[in-house]
Order: sequence, then C-alpha cells, then structure tokens
Amino acid sequence: MVVGAVLALTAAAFSIASPAQASVAQGYVMGSGAVNDDWGDEGTISSTTRNHNNVVYLWQTVLASDGYLSSSQVDCWFGANTKAATERWQRDHGVEVDGAVGPETFGRADDRLQWVLGSNSIQYNGSKTTMGGYARDANGYWYAIGYGVKISYTSASLCG
Repeated sequence: MVVGAVLALTAAAFSIASPAQASVAQGYVMGSGAVNDDWGDEGTISSTTRNHNNVVYLWQTVLASDGYLSSSQVDCWFGANTKAATERWQRDHGVEVDGAVGPETFGRADDRLQWVLGSNSIQYNGSKTTMGGYARDANGYWYAIGYGVKISYTSASLCG
C-alpha cells in the first residue's frame, strides 16, 4: 500500500499539465506555451459560421501571406473568395478540404508561427510573405499590435 501511494505521488509530481484549451465561448483567440501550438483548438469559422469577425481577418492574413488572397481581399468577411482560397490552401497543405477553418486547418497553419526575436511580436511565415503585427498577452489573448484589439469571434473592429 505504501509503495502504491509513493508511485501515485511520484507520477503526480512528474506529470505535465496539458496546454490551455481555447473555446469560442471565451470569445477570443487564445494560446499559451509554444506559439506554434496556439490555434489547433480554435473554433470553426466559415461562410456560414462566425463569418464576420477579427478571427476571419486573422485567417485572411494567413491566406494573403501564402498568396491565396490579395491584401485588398482582407475584409473580415468569410465570403466566396475566402472560402475558395481556404479550399485551395487546405488542398495544398494536406488537410480536409471543406472550405471551413476549424482545429485541423488552424492547427496546420499554426505550425508556421514563431516569436519575433527580441520582441513580443508573433509572425506567420507564409510562402509569399511574412505576416506580423500580432502578439499574445500574459493572459493568453491574441491581439493586433498597433490597434490594441483582441482577436475576437464577435467583433470585426479590424476592418473599419
């Protein structure tokens, strides 16, 4: 019995806490720990689900960085152009092609995120250009640097 208790205490002492889990109910893109593991638990955005907000803006900047959208098409609306660009991105990156951006697609995209050395900034290393201008605060909220705006599922404030 003593051996079992010691083993249980030892296992508890060496267990690793699981990463924070994001939720659409939180209302924002959230993360903790390694930045290239922040998006794989985000909620789905699509042409029919949460289709006008700052998370769509974030996704559209990923598409623009990879050459699937032009910068003028970044408008916080998940419309026909964003859906078609998302399907092309999914096909090219080996994820299920459904035109929606959920944990699998976000998770593949976050593999290309990294901290900018010497700053609090996060960048996405796209195939055409690097997207910067984002950070994560001490509570894990993602926000747009220069705007002071959290990346929200309920606001499209990044697109005037």
